[in-house]
Formats: sequence, structure tokens, C-alpha cells
Amino acid sequence: MNLLTTVIVFAAVIYMQGFHIEIPIKSNRFCGQRGSYPVKLFYTSNMPIMLQSALTSNVFIASQILATCFPSNILVKILGIWEPLEDSPQLRAVAGLTYYMSLPHTIKEAFLDPIHTFLYITFIISACALFPKTWIEVSGINH
Repeated sequence: MNLLTTVIVFAAVIYMQGFHIEIPIKSNRFCGQRGSYPVKLFYTSNMPIMLQSALTSNVFIASQILATCFPSNILVKILGIWEPLEDSPQLRAVAGLTYYMSLPHTIKEAFLDPIHTFLYITFIISACALFPKTWIEVSGINH
């Protein structure tokens, strides 16, 4: 099922990247000079996702280390409370900021905790919108 979903999303993105609008351009300097400028309607890039994933991973690692070293500290508990998954040594955030930064593990969990799902989606979209904006401003591309 996951492989099929990945293939469908991959095909849809490739298909939608082909959509563009030609904007007509007329030159004021050269009389009669005309052209067009293509604008993609669906622009995708992997950089925002990679930056968001790196941020999330670093916060998770720091939170797990702090939770192991200082389990009773209130600030550490606000950052995240971690418990092992069933039949696995892997840890899972069950409370705190890291809980809301983590993906719900099942569809059922997503429906049972809609606030978690909404905050997770909001975090992902916000981070993926903020990183490119910051990158453009820092790199000087906008000048």
C-alpha cells in the first residue's frame, strides 16, 4: 500500500510540474519586439523538506538526550516525554513540543487526536514555507 501511494504521488507531481502559463512580454525599447515568459504553476523543491527534516531530527535527538539525563526537569518535560514503542527499543514522543512535531503513527491515531494532526500539519507547512523565504533573504537571491 505504501509503495503504491508513493508511486501515485510521484506520478502526480511529475504530471503537475508540466503545467505552466506563458506570460506575453512586449519590449518598450525595441518596437515590435515580443516574447513570452513561462511560469510554472506547480513548483517543487526538496530543500525545504530536507531542512525541516534536519530541524526535526535535531530537536528529537536533543530532547531524547535531555530526557535521559534530566528526566524530572520541567523544561525537559515541556520539550518532550519519550516512551518506547511496543516490542521495540525505538522511542516515541508521548507529550511535549516534540509530540506535536512528530507524525501520528497510524490513521486511527490521527483521527483520535485531531489537535495533534492539525498542529503537525501546520508545523510542516510553516517550516517548509519559512525555510525557503529565509534562504532567499540570506543568500541575496531577491535582489
